[in-house]
Amino acid sequence: MAIQAATWWGGIQKPDKVELHPITSEEEFDRVLLDCQESNKGAVIEWMALWCRKCIYLKPKLEKLGAEFYPHINFYCVDVNCVPKSLIERASVTKMPTIQLWRNGEKQGEVIGGHQAWLVLDEVRDMLKKKR
Repeated sequence: MAIQAATWWGGIQKPDKVELHPITSEEEFDRVLLDCQESNKGAVIEWMALWCRKCIYLKPKLEKLGAEFYPHINFYCVDVNCVPKSLIERASVTKMPTIQLWRNGEKQGEVIGGHQAWLVLDEVRDMLKKKR
């Protein structure tokens, strides 16, 4: 996971931004869930499409949000046009953008981002704080 320009905070290097690592297959999705389970971290996954303006607009904002929760939660993205339909169905994704929190191999929460980005980010932040 790429980390952008960092600042020091309480002796810990905190990034200003954490890139959303792309998930490109069902096998990679399974690996991400297993890695997060083994490391006792959560995974935030943005299900998006390159043709979706809201998805594209939201992605850099989620990368900044990722810095707030670094290193306790990993952030990923899935382009729904580049993965098998079975993966999309498995995650129960019906609209884009959809932001999900996964822990212990299970979906723990979801925000469907059809409204203004700042509202979506507030809902995602609330979801992450409640599920800590």
